[in-house]
Order: sequence, then structure tokens, then C-alpha cells
Amino acid sequence: MSRFFTPEFFLDPYPTYDELRNDAVHWEEELQGWVLTGYGEVAAALADPRVSRGGGPREGDLLTRLLTRMMLFMDPPGHTRLRALANRAFTPRRVEELRPQIAAIVDELLARVEEGEWDLIEGLAYPLPVILIAEILSLPSADRVLFKRWSDDVIAVAAGRAASPEVREQALRSANELAQYFAGLVAELKLHPNDTLMSGLVEAEEGSARLTEDELLANAILLLMNGHETTTFAIGNGMHALLRHPNELARVRDDPTLIAGAVEEILRYDGSIQMRGVSAREDLVLDSRAIKAGQTLWLAIGATGRDPRQFPEPNRFDVGRSPNRHLQFGHGPHFCIAAALARAEIEFALAGLLRRFRRIELAADEIEWHQIDVFRGPKALPLALGR
Repeated sequence: MSRFFTPEFFLDPYPTYDELRNDAVHWEEELQGWVLTGYGEVAAALADPRVSRGGGPREGDLLTRLLTRMMLFMDPPGHTRLRALANRAFTPRRVEELRPQIAAIVDELLARVEEGEWDLIEGLAYPLPVILIAEILSLPSADRVLFKRWSDDVIAVAAGRAASPEVREQALRSANELAQYFAGLVAELKLHPNDTLMSGLVEAEEGSARLTEDELLANAILLLMNGHETTTFAIGNGMHALLRHPNELARVRDDPTLIAGAVEEILRYDGSIQMRGVSAREDLVLDSRAIKAGQTLWLAIGATGRDPRQFPEPNRFDVGRSPNRHLQFGHGPHFCIAAALARAEIEFALAGLLRRFRRIELAADEIEWHQIDVFRGPKALPLALGR
């Protein structure tokens, strides 16, 4: 069995990364692919046009069309066109205007919390991005649960968690229901545009090109997939790291201006994105290793945050660390389009919790972690709270 994706690895991947620190690009026989753990090597692969995210649009049933039209799984020139259109919706002004909305959602969720034991994931980290993304997508509140269920079925296949015929068949059924629902939503936004990001995507035009309905739906699901789980897990990982480093927690309490830097350190130190699978489009050389066209590359993004060549004392958690150029949001043309949004959500969630409760302690001896190939985060984070 590979040292990766074992129960021990999911519990704490960093000892495994440290074992490979002097072999930044190595062949992992059990995975039949190259594993990259070095910051410089992963950054180079993320920006290299010879490295493929998936190839891009293919014809077939609706599920195939959706999965190959997500920006995350596209290469230029298709990715370039979609990115240009999406950039017209994800303007800095639009994202900045969402900050009061994020603060209001956090306040509303925390207003329900009493002193005593409470699960951060269930009570705040999970619902915050779901509510926000639903509003971004112009989803009526009554339809959020339905949209989330359909999307989860598609995401289960997109994230590579299960490829059984039954799982794929369920995902295809949900994709068709999503498409029917979405067609009505898009038609309504065309007739009555609003100031949401989804309306911006519907209206976005580059030259004479617009997003097709398949592309709109695919990237709405991608926004839910990448904007939900990664943010939920980052909030959980962040509070976990702060509680394990009480001196750093005290620094943030004493100086709230440190919260933005603390978010960057959380992402570097224990990021919610750990692995990204890509492939070589053509032969290339990384760290003197000859990689053949078609071979798989596992980019260990989680390992790069602890690379001593990039970060002095990488195993030390320091909320004042600067510079802090981690790779959690990617690098190069695929840099996360919603990075500013995710940063704001993590910042408001943690700052709101610290402001409302003076006493915050872990209420469990052991934390159970998700066993997911690409993401890292706790299933629950029970806290003991007191004012």
C-alpha cells in the first residue's frame, strides 16, 4: 500500500511529506505517478503549459460535458476563454461588495450559539460558504438544499471519490435535474439581471462570445465544489491550529489587525488543499527527472507550505509570518478566481468567533479527519465556549 491516502496519512500528512523532503520529485510505484513535494517544483508544474488539468471539453452525456467544462479541468485555449469571461463577473468591486454580506451571515450564525459545547463545522464553517454561494448563484433560499444535493452527486464524481457505475448513474440523474432547474434560473436572469456574480456570468461577454449553458452550469457547480469544502475545511483547520498554539491565538486576540496574516499562515501551515492530480501533455524535466507524456503528476500542495527552502522554520506556526506566498490558491493561469472571497470568509468566521467568546477550548481528545484524496479538514470540531 502507498504511504499516501492511508488512515495515518489522513490523520497527519506532514511526517510523510518530511520523509520525502530531499526527494522533491519522485516516482511512487503504488500510485503509478510522480509525486511533487517541493515548493519550487509544484509552482513550476502549476504554471507549465505542458502540464494538463484534464484536456477540456468532450462530448457525451451531460455529466461528461459538465465535468470537462469546469475551468479547473481545462487547458488553454479553452481555459483562457472561460477565464476571461469569468473575470468579467469576478471583479474586485463585486467581491469587495460581498464583505458586508459575509459579515452579516457570520453574525447571524453566531447569534444562535450559546455558551457550552458547540461544533464549529456544523454551526459555522459548513453553512457559511453554502449560504454565501447560494446567494452568489441567485438561488432562492427554498432551493438551496435541493441544489446542494444535486451538486454533491456531481461533485462525488468530479473529485474522484467514487467511480462505481451506481454513483455515476446517480450523478447523471442529478446533472439532468440540475440542468432543467438551471435553465429556468438562467432564463430569469437574462430577463431580470441583478447584481449577483451569477448574473454577471450570464451577462459576461468577451468579443462576441458568452458562456454556454453547459459552461454556466459546470462552473456554478465548480464554484460550489471549490468554494464550499475548501473554505469549510480551512476554517476548521484554522481554529484547530490556533487552539494548538495558544500564544498565537492570544496575539490575534490582542491585535485584531493580525487576522489577515493569521489566515495566510493557517493556509500555509495546514491548508485544506493537499493534493492535485494533473498529467504531462508532453515530455518534460522537473528537478532533473524525465517525465513522459501521459504520466500522472500528484502535486502535494500541502507539502509545499512546509518546505524549508521557501519558509524559514516551516513547522513553526507564526501569525505574523511575512512574506507568506503559499500555494493554496494555486499559481499561474489557474490561480483561484475566488481567492479574495475565500480569504474574507475565513477571516470573518474566525474573527467573529474570537470576538464573541473569550473562552474557546477543544472539547474532544481526538479529532476525526476526512479521508479525501485532495482535501484536508476535520469532520467535526467540538468546542467548549464561554463568554
